[in-house]
Amino acid sequence: MSKSLRDKARTALTLSFSDWLTLIEAWWRLLGFYLALRWISYERLKSPNLKPSDEEPERDLTVARGAHLLVGRASHLHLLPMTCLPRALTLRSMLARRGIRADVRIGARRTTEGIHAHAWVEVQGEAIGETDELNENFQVLDSA
Repeated sequence: MSKSLRDKARTALTLSFSDWLTLIEAWWRLLGFYLALRWISYERLKSPNLKPSDEEPERDLTVARGAHLLVGRASHLHLLPMTCLPRALTLRSMLARRGIRADVRIGARRTTEGIHAHAWVEVQGEAIGETDELNENFQVLDSA
């Protein structure tokens, strides 16, 4: 068994039943957003935000970080190339389903190679799963 396959098997064994369900949900939502982005405008894909839950803000961040990891794993397991926009839309919809307010941010930066764009999710002002330099490197163009 190759090291990579061994690592994947070890990781799979560490997932709880709930994590597996979330991973499967993420996989299907990724597929849905991947296809939807080809036929539906981004404007129509933006869904309304929920009211922020004031009860447990730390729980919301913990849930968001965990869901982000599982969306990342699901995107790596996909047969289709999953870029940051379907991943961000997937994470946001999964968090909304759990009653957590999340905003999709789209930013761009100019480099010597051209213009690069990136999409990410923020919960309570924190960019989930991103580096601290994100706001320094990307100018926010839009938020959903």
